[in-house]
Formats: sequence, structure tokens, C-alpha cells
Amino acid sequence: MVGPVDVLIFVLYLLALLAIGRWTSKWAKTFEDFSVAGRRVRLWLAFSTVAATWIGGGITIGVAARAYAGKMVGAWGTTIGFGSTLLLLGLFYAGPLRRLRLHTLADYYTARFGREWIGALSGILMYVAYVFAVTAQVSAGAVLLSAVFGWDYSASVLVSGGVVIVYTVMGGLWAVAMTDFVQLLVTFAGILAALAIGISRVGVGTVAVAMGEAGAFDPGILLSMNFWALFLVLALGDIPAPDLMQRVYASADDRTARASSILAGFAYYAAGIVSITVGVIMKVLEPSLPDPQLAYPSMIAYFLPTGIAGLTLAGLMAAVMSNADSMLLAPSLVLVKNVVRDLLKKEMSDAELLRASRFAVVGLGILALAASLARADVLYWLTLAFDVLFASLFVPLTLGLFWSGYNWQGAASAIIAGAASRLALEWMLVAEVIPEWWMASLGAPLISLAAGVVAALLTPAGSR
Repeated sequence: MVGPVDVLIFVLYLLALLAIGRWTSKWAKTFEDFSVAGRRVRLWLAFSTVAATWIGGGITIGVAARAYAGKMVGAWGTTIGFGSTLLLLGLFYAGPLRRLRLHTLADYYTARFGREWIGALSGILMYVAYVFAVTAQVSAGAVLLSAVFGWDYSASVLVSGGVVIVYTVMGGLWAVAMTDFVQLLVTFAGILAALAIGISRVGVGTVAVAMGEAGAFDPGILLSMNFWALFLVLALGDIPAPDLMQRVYASADDRTARASSILAGFAYYAAGIVSITVGVIMKVLEPSLPDPQLAYPSMIAYFLPTGIAGLTLAGLMAAVMSNADSMLLAPSLVLVKNVVRDLLKKEMSDAELLRASRFAVVGLGILALAASLARADVLYWLTLAFDVLFASLFVPLTLGLFWSGYNWQGAASAIIAGAASRLALEWMLVAEVIPEWWMASLGAPLISLAAGVVAALLTPAGSR
């Protein structure tokens, strides 16, 4: 286990995050400050918050676990899929969406299709999906803390999720963005330190041989249906992600929104490659771990020197927390603004919006803590979250942006058909009526597309 110096480094890191939350709380006096940081985020901060939002427990602990287990289709599918989301966002979506000057992604569905209930419905789906997404990050942090410190898993869940909830509630997007900047630096320092120490212990030649034996360079991965299904689910399904769109809206201008996403995509690819390599190195150093998710935590606990272990632990927790804070904030804002205010209480003041948003963050955090106690599979929860978004919200977002004749009837049909078919297909998968997971994950978005196009063509065209 790690020593007292490493524990001190980690505790100081947590205290620093809370201090940043307290410091930035004075900037979050209005709903616009809390939700989109006053739309004043410059490129250096926009890049760091987008990258830190995306580089989390999935690409570190989850991908290292897949590589350790020899599941390179999952490791590469996650790395390339999630990273490509950011490239696609920057190339095609960020500019047009930034120009709309909205507060939440659900605002887009309301503004584009002229029906508040469509925005509210999309917001409810985002909130539900992000219960699963936050659960993935809290679970990753808990696995890390329990393995490194020897803590009980339940106590680790409370620490992993509790700190994030507190500083997110205090400062909103300003707190999230500033902590993301710090956490991105700590994350890359930590994972690169783990990579360097791991390579030094086994040698470059051994790493290269082990990577080959694990199938990391197998071109057959590109012929796997599982790889392409995972790529599509993650690359396209994550585009209607409320936390990403929140950063688009917070960017100082269109160019910042586009460039920050593209640069963050390449940073994500780099993080994935490091995690795959670390997973393979751990297979050489410790080939019989009881759970592949212990690969990264075990390297910290048993193979890194004092000081470096504390830094790497802080780096992995930085990756987890920078993901979790964004996933807590964005859907909570959606719930309050697009469901509570737009549908139920239109006369809400700015102060009431701000207060309700903080309550919604706490509520989402509690749901995620509860789910984390039930199951600790990081990539399971992540895939489930973005399956929901892909099935229901990707089609109306994309067709709404790029097809001027797409109307509210098409959007509503796509959302409802996608969500309903995803539930039905999941039941069929569990009941073994369909044999492969990707039939459910890709089938629902295709049904959403067909329903949305047919409904739009059969009804009068809406206007922008």
C-alpha cells in the first residue's frame, strides 16, 4: 500500500479542489455565471475543461482494465470512439451551436422545434442518462481508493463522489472549469509518470513484445463488428452530451468552441494509448489480479516509488473527478431550466434558478452514489449512459442542425421511438431474443432515424 507521504499528497490535492470551489463561488452569483461561466472562457481554459471533462475513469481505469484482460477491441473502441466525439463536435457542431447563445443543450430542442415540452423531454432523458455516467466516474474513483488505500468500497464511494458534489455545488461551471485546468495537468503528470516507471521496470523491448502478444497491434480489430459498433455508439452517441455542449456555450467565441474540442480529441487519444500500455505492462508485472479493474490501482499501490505514487493517485482521481463534476452540473441545469422552469414554474427568478440548480446537483450525486454501491463496472455504466443519448437525442440534434425542413413532429417521433425501442431491445437482449449487444445499441438509433424522417416528411415542414 502507499505510504504516508503519498496519502498526504492526495489529501492536499482534495483540499485544493475544495479551495478552488470556495474561491470560484464568488463568481457564480447569477444563473449565467453558474451555467456557462458568463460565456467568457478562453481557449486555454476551454481546451483544458473539455479535455478534462472527457478524460475520466473510462479512459484510464476502464481502458487499462480492458487491455490487461486482452480485450483490445473494447480498449481501442473506447479510445477511438470517445476521442472522435470531440473531433466531430469541433468540426461540425460546435460553431453552429455556439452562435445560438443558449444555456443548456435542451434549450436547443426547445428553440429549434418551438415546443417547450420537447426540450423538457430531452432534458429528462439527459438527466437519467447522466445518473449512469456519473455512476461510472464515482465507481472508478471508489475502485481506485479501495485498492490503493485498502478502504472499504462503500466508504470509497462516499469520498469519491462527495468531494466532487461539494465543489460543484459551490462554484458551478467556474469551479468545474478551474478545477478541470488543474486536474488535466495532474492527470497527465500522473499517467505519464506511471507509464515511465512501468516501462523502466520491464524494459522497452518487453513492452513491445507484450503489446503484440496482447493483440494491441492486431489489424483484425478493424474487421470486428464489436469494434465498429462500439465506435459508433461512443463517437456519435456522445455528441448530444449536455456537459460538452455546456462548454461550447461557455466559450468566448465560435473559434474557441471549435478549436478546444479538436485539441481535446487528440489529448484523449493520447490518454487512451497510455492507458492501454499501462494495462499491458501490469499484465507483465502482475499477471493474476483477481479483477482487471485493479490494473492501474495496483501499479500505484505496489510498483511506484513514494511521491510518484501519490502524484499518480492524484492524477487518476483528477481524471475521475473532472469527468464527474461536469456530468453532475450539466444535466442538473437542464432539469431545472428546461423541466422545472419552462414547464412548471415559468416565473422563477434568477436566484431561484441558481438555488434549484444546486439542489439538482446534490440530487443527481445522491442517485449516482446509490447506483455505484450496486455495481462497480465503469465501462458498463458509461456505455449504458451514452446508449440512451444515442438512441433518443442524436437524430433530432443532427437533422435539426443540417435539415432546414426538419420539424417538431419529426423530432418528437425520433426521441420517443428511439427511447422506447432502446428499452424494448434491451429487454430482448436480456431475454436472449437477440444475440448481440450491438443489435440493441445500433438498432434503436436506426429506428429513431426512420421514425424522425418519416414523420417529418408526412407533416408540414417547420421553420427555424
